[in-house]
Amino acid sequence: MNPWIQAARLRTLPLALSGIILGTAVSHICFEGMSTLPHQSETDNASPWLLFLLAMITATLLQVLSNYANDLGDFSKGTDVVAKRTDRALASGKITNTAMKRALWMIGGMALLSGLGLIYVSGLFESASGLYLFAVGLLAIAAALGYTLGKNAYGYWGLGDLSVVLFFGVVPVMGMGLLNGFFYDAASSKYWDVFLMAGLGMGMLSAGVLNVNNYRDLVSDASMGKKTLAVRLGEKKTLIYHRLLLLIGGALVPTSLLTFEKRYFEWPNFWGSQTFFLLGVFSPIFIQLSSHYQSVKTAKPGDREALNGQLKKLSLSILAMVLLYAALTFLIIDFLGPYKD
Repeated sequence: MNPWIQAARLRTLPLALSGIILGTAVSHICFEGMSTLPHQSETDNASPWLLFLLAMITATLLQVLSNYANDLGDFSKGTDVVAKRTDRALASGKITNTAMKRALWMIGGMALLSGLGLIYVSGLFESASGLYLFAVGLLAIAAALGYTLGKNAYGYWGLGDLSVVLFFGVVPVMGMGLLNGFFYDAASSKYWDVFLMAGLGMGMLSAGVLNVNNYRDLVSDASMGKKTLAVRLGEKKTLIYHRLLLLIGGALVPTSLLTFEKRYFEWPNFWGSQTFFLLGVFSPIFIQLSSHYQSVKTAKPGDREALNGQLKKLSLSILAMVLLYAALTFLIIDFLGPYKD
């Protein structure tokens, strides 16, 4: 395999793109579900599908940037050498430090240009919202680089999980809402809690993927002074933490859809038969998450073969949940008719 493709770790892309898909789906139902449409004087000319495409490109570039930076950062600190990571491009000698640094500049520049293009197409380029999105974009680039690079890499202090919750969950979901015309005023903020629950749920599930990665590398990271949250918690508490991420994150995503539907259909209570029906629709995903947890629980730190498989399984389970959520949103709006006040 080409070493640059290997270093890009394309298997991580489904997770990076899931937040964009989820944010677009939430925007779709909330926009159609409002009796008063969100203020979009600045975004009338923006096609939701064009925004979606540009957001996907930007998220892809940021994920590749993060993976390249992690490869360089962990190699520079000797972490990959201790862990005997032959799957890393620099540790295996397939890519040099100089070449990787050049790649970081190139991919970082492309991500910045793509993000600026996204803001421009949205019509927010000269607005306060545009400045906010630009600032968040710069923070996303900084977060991608700062996880393992530099003397004060935050991934070495156990802050990676918080970054993942924000930049894989809250930022893409809430950001797509902003790009699609929400949060400008009180009327367009009617469904802010739907966006927030979906974003937090997505973020916590994504943190679960990072937690599996850190659980796998717990021993080698501890020996190198890389104080990930897994190292700080220890083996047993890391598994408890992982279960909480799956339970709460897995509950918040469908709950955001339930919250919307309660208002859309004007249900008299939350825990009606409709709720149990929707939970039943998501039950295959819940079963997958439960199976994943049991597999992680039986594995031990350092079991690369077993835990690498669980990284892939959890990422695909999250993507499946998001795609199911998106399918349900289009079913609700496009087949069951528009909202009537």
